[in-house]
Amino acid sequence: MIAPMNNPLMMLVQTMRGGGDPMQLLQKMAGQNPQVAQALKMIQGKNPQQLKTMAENMAKERGVSINDIARQLGINNPSNR
Repeated sequence: MIAPMNNPLMMLVQTMRGGGDPMQLLQKMAGQNPQVAQALKMIQGKNPQQLKTMAENMAKERGVSINDIARQLGINNPSNR
């Protein structure tokens, strides 16, 4: 399980759950971390379907399913309903 404190991914999940703007958090993190800056460039301009496909492909490359990742993060994946 992913540790909730000081974990950028969990910070994003909490921001989204709280109704905040995840892009604002990503931009702040991008200023502090070149890997986040690269990830931000990669996702900008993509529509939701393109982002979903990208996430599924990245998970598949690592031998996990996107549904397993969502479950670990406590995210209710709408595609599983």
